[in-house]
Amino acid sequence: MGIPLRRELSRALIERRFSSVGDLVVAWEERVRSGAQKVGKARDRATIYRWLDKGLPGNRSDIFGFAAMLDVDPVALLDITEDYLRNSYGRERRLFQLGMANRSPFAAFWPIYTPGPGWPNAEVSHPYYGRAWCTADFAHDPATIANVYAAVHLRSIAADDPIIPRAYHFAYRRTGSPDEMWRPYGTVVGYKGEVCLLMENGTYQRQPETRSPSLVVAETWFGPGPAEFRVASLHRFEITVTASPERHGTVRFIA
Repeated sequence: MGIPLRRELSRALIERRFSSVGDLVVAWEERVRSGAQKVGKARDRATIYRWLDKGLPGNRSDIFGFAAMLDVDPVALLDITEDYLRNSYGRERRLFQLGMANRSPFAAFWPIYTPGPGWPNAEVSHPYYGRAWCTADFAHDPATIANVYAAVHLRSIAADDPIIPRAYHFAYRRTGSPDEMWRPYGTVVGYKGEVCLLMENGTYQRQPETRSPSLVVAETWFGPGPAEFRVASLHRFEITVTASPERHGTVRFIA
């Protein structure tokens, strides 16, 4: 079995963008030939149909190349279930911490979640999507408010379209920390009136979001110390942050 893929979503995106798998293959070959995709190669119809049937391979160029053709974040294509998280996430997390990529089927996704002063990693965006990550930073000053959850409103700048998922990756760093490392702590994905959240520790939440297909709202913790936050997406977005003691009725990065 391959990496679990949202088959219905993938087929809908193929139909929306290319009408057919055959047309996707032609466009993918041209994208590689023109240099728009700088790493990897295009795949044929039989291979793509196999992915739609059995899941994605573990090869980063195949995963990111396919996702870039559909113009979605590769994480948004994953069909992650609570059963998988309960049975397999602990092992996957240990492999990530130990750097044992050869034993993990999900190692291709690790660059998205690897801490660093320059996070998010450009080796995901530039070679496959031909563009930089879109990022937004905000800061928490405990002198203003502390020990509350802040609601982060993320609105896609693209036109409302419920079948196009939007993924947003969250990272933080302590203000003034000598290592200047951004530490990713989770991802939220908005799709078809629902928001899903996955934290680095395996916490998984799903919540309806009926206000707008382009809106994703998630809560993150503003603790007793100062911190900086960064949200990254492969698609342009606008951000608004509201900190108050009130519960905002959405997914939450639990402190």
